[in-house]
Amino acid sequence: MKAFVTGGTGFIGSHLVEAIINSPEYSEVQCLVRSEPKWLSGLSFKTIKGDLNDLKALGKGLEGVDVLFHVAAIVKAPSKKEFTLANVDATENLVRLAQKKGVNNIVILSSLAAAGPSNGSPKKEDEPMEPVSMYGKSKMEMEARVRTAASKNDSIKIIRPPAVYGPREDQIYSFFKSCTRGICPIVGDGNNPRVSMVYVSDLVDGILLAANKKDTGVYTYYISGEGTHSWNEIKGITSRVLGKKLIPLKIKPSIVKKVAGIIENVATLFGVYPVVNKEKANELILEWTCTSEKAEKELDYRPKVSLAEGISRTIHWYKMHNWL
Repeated sequence: MKAFVTGGTGFIGSHLVEAIINSPEYSEVQCLVRSEPKWLSGLSFKTIKGDLNDLKALGKGLEGVDVLFHVAAIVKAPSKKEFTLANVDATENLVRLAQKKGVNNIVILSSLAAAGPSNGSPKKEDEPMEPVSMYGKSKMEMEARVRTAASKNDSIKIIRPPAVYGPREDQIYSFFKSCTRGICPIVGDGNNPRVSMVYVSDLVDGILLAANKKDTGVYTYYISGEGTHSWNEIKGITSRVLGKKLIPLKIKPSIVKKVAGIIENVATLFGVYPVVNKEKANELILEWTCTSEKAEKELDYRPKVSLAEGISRTIHWYKMHNWL
């Protein structure tokens, strides 16, 4: 099989491209590259120069391929318009172009943020979607557009991961960086809110398993790690891996929103939009859990990397690459 990947130069996408290259099921992978190959440098793939607004480049990337993996998206932006253009409109255009090119096997990366926070029990695919951020709302709208655009010949699989971590990740990374200084920031009391997490290689496994499902229709799957976790558990594992005692810095939800507001206001003075912003604060103070039961049943998905092993691998990679 031949594959076309958008977002291949990013954190999740680069791990996916590596897995496709190493898979005996795929003979070739084409990747949309806007400027630099970044994490794909040195790998064996075909470069398609362009971005999600370049229909000519997208058409070229879709020529003769069997599977489209759409991973590209923006996760932070100051306005709804920017999220809509990048996450909603671009995805719909890509799906419609794939249909014209005869590519009906499509895997699209969404997010748990599209469904919204959980309230005491892990989210399932058939539950109401109640996103709380512009990013989450854009992913929800993207999913709706995809369902509307889907034809009777399409096999479209929408993947909703929770927090994804692993080598090359640069947002959760800030948590580990703080821990190397002996301070472990925790929202809430450490036991609540709980979170679901997935190590990047497990997510990639789930994405590739979804591509093997050829049934026509639109299917949605949560791809997560085992169980749910408290920040006290994450702190304990991180402490052991670093070999350092960590002082918990427990932050009340109201303080998180105030601090995020200050950071965002200051950052805008310099013409940038920060990772820690008011939108992100709305998500940080809530519970984000989901279950992969449906994926386990229908895709035979099984997470292989425990939280302890995943954190250990991630921290060692950060150290090896001088991030910590």
